Amino acid sequence: MKKYLLFFLALLTVLPVSGYAEEKRERQNKASLVVEYGLDSLERRYYHPSFRFDFPFKGGSWFSEVQYISRMNGRLQGAIDYWVNAGMQKAVGDKLRLELRLNHFCRHETLRDTLYVWSINEVLARVGLAGKKFNLALAAGPFIGSSPGYRELLVLNGEWRGVLFPELSLFAELKLVNFARLYHEGGFFLALNRNVDIFFKNTRHYEFPNTTYLGLRYRSGDRNGALLDTVKVLAGVSPFDHRFKLEVEGGFKLEFFRNESRRVALGIEFETPILNGDSFFSQFWPARMNYDIGLDYEKKLAPRLFAAWVACYRLAMPVDKDRSFTASLFTGLGLRNQPNFDELGQDVRYEVAAGYNFKRGLELDGRFGLEIWKSHALRLVAEMKTQVDGRRMRVDLRLLACPANRVELRPYVGWKKDIQMQSSQDVPGRFLFGLGFFKAF
Repeated sequence: MKKYLLFFLALLTVLPVSGYAEEKRERQNKASLVVEYGLDSLERRYYHPSFRFDFPFKGGSWFSEVQYISRMNGRLQGAIDYWVNAGMQKAVGDKLRLELRLNHFCRHETLRDTLYVWSINEVLARVGLAGKKFNLALAAGPFIGSSPGYRELLVLNGEWRGVLFPELSLFAELKLVNFARLYHEGGFFLALNRNVDIFFKNTRHYEFPNTTYLGLRYRSGDRNGALLDTVKVLAGVSPFDHRFKLEVEGGFKLEFFRNESRRVALGIEFETPILNGDSFFSQFWPARMNYDIGLDYEKKLAPRLFAAWVACYRLAMPVDKDRSFTASLFTGLGLRNQPNFDELGQDVRYEVAAGYNFKRGLELDGRFGLEIWKSHALRLVAEMKTQVDGRRMRVDLRLLACPANRVELRPYVGWKKDIQMQSSQDVPGRFLFGLGFFKAF
């Protein structure tokens, strides 16, 4: 049962939802991003992005969440908690909220051998009370297909906004496991502006010591002036690959100093290939965490031509294996015909960059998109992404269907391959099909 439950949960988070009312503004699809970055009491770096997508239908809404919590020391060793949550909720009147959700949690270690991975599945029925300045909720349910020792769960959480003064908010959560073990999380947020907070919290969570965190929290929003540019998450299946069975990727961009002629953009993207295991329905086990941290300074040359100085730091960290990480830094000059490649603003989209990789030498990166067919409700788009240096060439080909919504659901089929230039060993290509979520703010 445990094997099939994890695969079912992955499908539930990416399956398109039908039946929502597109014609009503308040029932349009929504997306949000919350990113926390700071330090903990064990002198480690703390990074916690949380992606959420809501798909309303008549009488309620479906939601899915993808988040991970990374705690790294100076050698990039540490724990990564993965959360994949999905469920449905319904409003009863102005204040009462009913919710049914499934939360999948697992913990992995980077750059260390891991003999055992905690895998926990919470099934919760939740009743919430929402006020103007407070939220209060009570949830209860069983653990299903979880690690040994987890049976019943009771959760109480709340938030109080505007305590003492408008910028201060308090929050707390209590988890009672098997009516015997008590876990907690509590702290405060201090708003610096409408998108950025200082946070402080103390947490004792599953199989983890009591830890304190301090840092900055960024919250996205649909209002004008928000720094967030785009957010995306994609999940693909590789049914014919003997190495990997799934791939999860995503990212977001933040804009600074933007005006009609220039902008500075910070982008963070991640990619996690999931190992095949003994069978396709075996336990989910990430092979590594890949990060691309990019910084662009972009200047507008013409209505459809932009030049940019680009820099990208690429980091690959093995998960649950005692192996060293690999990293490289690329910088160069680029040209593009629209600021954000993932937005379907034009029939033909391109983005090219050439420069120097301090580990691999000269490098050429390119992206090309072509609209094949379009109607009032759907687009078919072909995309190609390449990265070439003296040692290898990476190719990513995809065909996507893109419905016209505020939050775009993009089912796709694709093929990826790494070609080694200086090695006779050929790595076979990988076929993928899956679904992506994309939102431009």
